[in-house]
This record gives sequence, C-alpha cells and structure tokens, in this order.
Amino acid sequence: MTDEFEEKKEALKFLERDFNQCFQQMRHYDSQIFEIFKFLFTLYTGLIGISIGLYQFGIKENIDFTPSSIAILLIGFLLGIFLFIVIVRNRAYFVQVTRYINEQRALFFKFEPLGFKNTSKMYTNSQKPNFFDRHCSQIWYLYVVALMNSILIGVSIYILYKNWIAIGICFLLSSFAQMIYAYSYLKTRENKTAEQAIFE
Repeated sequence: MTDEFEEKKEALKFLERDFNQCFQQMRHYDSQIFEIFKFLFTLYTGLIGISIGLYQFGIKENIDFTPSSIAILLIGFLLGIFLFIVIVRNRAYFVQVTRYINEQRALFFKFEPLGFKNTSKMYTNSQKPNFFDRHCSQIWYLYVVALMNSILIGVSIYILYKNWIAIGICFLLSSFAQMIYAYSYLKTRENKTAEQAIFE
C-alpha cells in the first residue's frame, strides 16, 4: 500500500513538473512567433528601402544597380520564406503542447480539487486549439509575412520590368502559394498523435 501511495505521489509530482514546463514551452513558441514577425517586419522595411534607393541612385548616376537591388530583394525573400516555414512549424509545436496542457487540466478538474468546479470553463479540450484557425493571431502573422514576402517579389518585378500586370500576378501567386502551404501543412496535422503531427 505504501509503495502504491509513493508511486501515485511521484506521478503527481511528475505531472505538476510536466505541466509547468509545458506551459513555459507554450509561451516560448508563442513569443518566438511574435519575435520572428517583428524581426521580419523590420527587415522587409529596410530591404525594400535599400533596394529602391540603390536602384534610383543608379538611375540618377547612370549606373546599373539593378542586379544588386534584385539580389538584395531575393536574399530577403529566401530568408522570409525560411522564417515563414519556421512560424508554421512553431504553430504546430504550440498547438500540440497546448492540447497536452488542456488534457492535464481536464484530468485535475474532473476531481474538483478543493471544490473547484471550473465555472469559468477554462480550457480543457485536448482537441483544441485547431492547428489552422483563421481567427488566431499566429495565423494572422503568417498572412502578413506571406504578403511581405510577396511584396519583395513585386518590387523585384517592378525594378526589372515595370509591368503592373506581372507585378500583380507574381504578388498573388506568391501569396497564395505560401498560404496554401501553411494551410495544407497545418490541416494535415489534425487527428494525429504528437509524434506523427510533429515528426512526419
């Protein structure tokens, strides 16, 4: 009996530690997504300013800085795509950890410790949040990053061809391609185990 009691006590300690660590991990993923977003927003502003400034300076001085301007924008675009994928992956990590936290809450609330009834209905659904939730701020960050990546492509097309139709088409194709990737990746994470959702 004593051994069984000790085992339960150790199991409770483990769950408590695990809950606290997972909560910190969840906040880490959320703040990391926001920090990436802030970094990219600043980067895009600088890159667009530098490339257009360099291009206009070249026109004024009769020097062709077009390749340099395009290179700056394309490097920014590639970095933006990489960090877009990082945000998508962090969203998957965030959701998986949050669902686990909700599952632990549901377990403890079921016993109504100290008469606690969870009348505020704090999250206990281990199937929520959804991996792709169009109302979520993290998904809105993805929208903005996709648009900013596409603006870099649009500015590149402007510098090369000055063709507004080509700019519009490339901007839309780039935006849709990024969001289709994010949507399809996150949607396919649903109804999978943690290992399948994260490592497959």
